[in-house]
Amino acid sequence: MRLKISSLSFLILLLICLQNGLAQKQFSLKDSLRGSLNPSRMYDVKFYDLSIEFDIPEKKIQGICQMNIMATQEQQTIQVDLFENLKVDKVLIDNKEQKFSRLYNTIQIPYLLKTGAKKLIEIHYSGKPIAAKRAPWDGGFTWQKDKQDRDWIAVSCEGIGASLWWPNKDHLSDEPDSMKMHFTVPENLVAVSNGNLLKTDSKKTGTKTYHWAVSYPINNYNVTFYIGHYQSFKDSYSAQDGQILDIEHYVLDYNLDKAKNHFKQTKKVLEAFEFYLGKYPFWRDGFSLVEAPFAGMEHQSAIAYGNGFQRGYYGALIPDEFDFDYIILHESGHEYFGNSVSCNDIAEMWIHESFTTYLESLFIEYYYGKSAAVSYLQSQRSFIANKQSIVRTKGVNDEPEDSDQYYKGAWMLQSLRKCIDQDSIWFGIIKEFYQSHALSHATTEDFINLVNQRTKKNFTAVVHQYLNHNKIPVLEYKIDQKSDYTDFSYRWVVDEKDFSMPVWFKLDKKVIKLEAGTEWQNMSMSRAYQSVEALNKDVLIDLKLLNN
Repeated sequence: MRLKISSLSFLILLLICLQNGLAQKQFSLKDSLRGSLNPSRMYDVKFYDLSIEFDIPEKKIQGICQMNIMATQEQQTIQVDLFENLKVDKVLIDNKEQKFSRLYNTIQIPYLLKTGAKKLIEIHYSGKPIAAKRAPWDGGFTWQKDKQDRDWIAVSCEGIGASLWWPNKDHLSDEPDSMKMHFTVPENLVAVSNGNLLKTDSKKTGTKTYHWAVSYPINNYNVTFYIGHYQSFKDSYSAQDGQILDIEHYVLDYNLDKAKNHFKQTKKVLEAFEFYLGKYPFWRDGFSLVEAPFAGMEHQSAIAYGNGFQRGYYGALIPDEFDFDYIILHESGHEYFGNSVSCNDIAEMWIHESFTTYLESLFIEYYYGKSAAVSYLQSQRSFIANKQSIVRTKGVNDEPEDSDQYYKGAWMLQSLRKCIDQDSIWFGIIKEFYQSHALSHATTEDFINLVNQRTKKNFTAVVHQYLNHNKIPVLEYKIDQKSDYTDFSYRWVVDEKDFSMPVWFKLDKKVIKLEAGTEWQNMSMSRAYQSVEALNKDVLIDLKLLNN
């Protein structure tokens, strides 16, 4: 029962945009509907049950999504997100059919929800999901053939949103406590998803349904499927406390032997991350790498793997002295940051990407040493663009357009480690930040507050400079060498007025630490020096010598 959206509802939604100042920043109502927690989204999803049947020749799907929700406050309308190219066939609440309307990529259901009310929403839908043009960098379905010209299908939807293929509350702040997924495919294919396979059902129609379940909270964009001629093999990882983690990898049948050898490195990754952060967070659901028709994605407990069983990223990207698979390392890191610890708004995706990229260097440090970790970070430094802030506008689905949320954010963490200059404190901060927000959400300010509390110093301006501005700190300095003394003047040129950050110089063989701020400071030394060298190899700064 579809109806046109009322002019009053549209006006209310438009006022939301205007009150937030979004029109001035050239964000649209469509952006606000997706990115904001507007009055129609003030409910909490407890559980999803998703069933989809795939029509592979026609590249279509037909599905039913059930949502168990609880109202956190009274609301007049319920917004559920689903891309407008997909048809909504029917909407029910507590088994009673409801009227609804479509507004951009949403379903608007006029229904009075009182505070604390618990409801079952059921949405029947169908259609042809958008196809990804360059997965996983853009979202959509990948309809591909494997090397033996057989169907091989998967989805990627980070950023663009899970609502491109199933109805949900498509906002990062709301994860279900658990979820079930049921995928019906031709009987000669295997459907793999997150968590544990509960059972399979064969039907007389020549199809088979695979029933999967996750028992932990999960980001909507991490819910996934893979369809192909898969074979699986089992492995296990023993944690430091002796508990055994079940591992089951899924690869195309002709890659089985190759994968059994290549995927052994997974346990090295799990060991390093356990050392720094604690045990793998989704223990009951197990750990899987699933061969995918694109490079990779951090799908929770079912990581998309498409790196061709090569070192680095398709054989490149990492320095020659290291030997590991970049996709296995990076996407496994996301199980901790991104999947376990999640941001509330896509504007703060640095919490997912910066920490995970920094974890790559900690993996290097665990196996190769601290100097090797800095060398690894330096190999990524040229990828930093410095063209826009890492943290974007909240409430409008505004994500960074470049890779600075990965590499610059990782370098911010490395620079902060150098500023703190006590690894026992630094690693304690990283571990506490992770563990205190595991299976939950965190914000930028949560991290800053923890850093300030544990260091008993104020690093707010330092973190804000790297995250909220496009420019990195620039140290201007002057050296005035006389016959028997040296004058050293220095200051930071930054956007944050309260910015203060130490910097190190080597004077001949002597290393000195300067506590620099935004005002000129001077230090006079009792003799002339043959050489003055700035030590900035392990911090992300620029230097500007104003005189010789």
